[in-house]
Amino acid sequence: MRYNPIARTALAAVLATGLAGAAAAQTAAPETDTIAISIGVDLPFLPHIVAKEKGWFADAGFKNVEFKTFMSGNMAGEGLLADEIQLWTPGNLPPISMAHNGIPVVVLGTNAVSHGLEKIVVRNDAGVEKPEDLYNVTLGLLTSSTSGALLGNVAKAYGLDMARIKTVNLAPPEAMAAMSNNEIQGIIFWEPWPYRATTEMDGKVVHTGTVSHFAGNDGAEVPVSNNRTVWVASQDWVRNNPNATQALVDVMVKAQNYVKDPANQDEVLAMFSKFQDQPLEMNAALIDNYTFDPTIDEAYVEDMNAVAEFLEATNRISGRMDPLSFTYSAPLAAVDPALVKVEGEWKP
Repeated sequence: MRYNPIARTALAAVLATGLAGAAAAQTAAPETDTIAISIGVDLPFLPHIVAKEKGWFADAGFKNVEFKTFMSGNMAGEGLLADEIQLWTPGNLPPISMAHNGIPVVVLGTNAVSHGLEKIVVRNDAGVEKPEDLYNVTLGLLTSSTSGALLGNVAKAYGLDMARIKTVNLAPPEAMAAMSNNEIQGIIFWEPWPYRATTEMDGKVVHTGTVSHFAGNDGAEVPVSNNRTVWVASQDWVRNNPNATQALVDVMVKAQNYVKDPANQDEVLAMFSKFQDQPLEMNAALIDNYTFDPTIDEAYVEDMNAVAEFLEATNRISGRMDPLSFTYSAPLAAVDPALVKVEGEWKP
């Protein structure tokens, strides 16, 4: 693992000269006034929706902002490369996999740290009380998502044979229907699907990304997740649109700061719930699963490396890359140098 902390002298230089550059970047018109952004139904997209509803994208020069949804993360990634969207906010597994397979994506910062977000939920009648009981059920998940990594880490933590755990590759809505019909007995997904599985059907959480709820160690801290959602763009778009890239990061950091302020929580949850046509009480119950923080630091590097280690161990990537090699930190540093503790190595 290689870290590149910014030296005090370099930081002083940024403070002395970079702030003028940041001000110029903030006032320079973006190369395009149109931007498309991929969003989903869950709370990681709270900053995106708040930024649009508050008019902050428009204020930054993006007069035409379109939100797009995709049936899967793979399709969203393909949309990014086809320039159908300019900002993608997936869990960190897909862009790590793409970067290792030579696909030109770049991470601009963290959207939300959410180690406890993903959960294993099973039917109460499935008889899952201890880790070994997972051998007796079938679990629905998206194998290309961070949920696969969580299951692998659970197996490792409890000494389970991953090959004996039966899984089916399903998108969340299909998995929910299959669990309801007892075609599968559990799911591994991010919120709000676990919440719905426990409130709308007879499901129970047996493990989160951070805590066990198996009978033998219920409530014990067992960290098995390195999930964080990240801001991802195509390398070509960043190269061709430096002002728009800076404006986009400016807006997203502004929105993050707004949504994580406790004084604004009621307002932003109401805004998000209305936009998504979701129960306010559900989102209020789930908001604590997320820490909205764009910082690029050693914790970011550790999470990215841990996911890469899982992908390598499951033969999905080879030739491990330093995550900083596909991380572009300059726009974030222009917003606030304190947000970049470890400098990204990718340059346009």
